[in-house]
Formats: sequence, C-alpha cells, structure tokens
Amino acid sequence: MEIKKLLISQEQDVRDSSVYAGYLILKELKKAERMSIFDLHQALKTKDRGFTYSNAMYALIFLFMNGLVDFDEPYIYRLKI
Repeated sequence: MEIKKLLISQEQDVRDSSVYAGYLILKELKKAERMSIFDLHQALKTKDRGFTYSNAMYALIFLFMNGLVDFDEPYIYRLKI
C-alpha cells in the first residue's frame, strides 16, 4: 500500500492550512522584502480572520525549509529565487 503525504488534508478547508498561510505571508512580503514578525502577523490577522498564530508558525517553518524566507530577529526576509 502506498502512503501519500499531503500538505493539505482532504477534510481540511484550504484557507485553514499552513500552506495557504504561507501564500499570504509571501504575498505580504512581496510588498516589502523585510517585515517585522509582529507587523506581518497583525497585517494578516486583520485581512483574514481565519489566520491564527499556529498557522503562521507552521507556514513560516514551511517557507524557511523551502528556502523562501529567512529570519533576523525580529524581521522576516523574503529570499530572491
């Protein structure tokens, strides 16, 4: 039996996933290459009420592991690909 690991569960709403939160983070970082983690969280929380702290942390881990963002306290940097 083949086991598939999915980034988004079939039962889960896409907008509640960390992948979607990562998309929102990258969209905000497109406007400014560097942003405070606090400003980023506040901006996304006001735009999308479903955006939670845990989704933000999982999304940032996902983006960091894929080489899309980097951190330098308290800033998040969008890396150019």
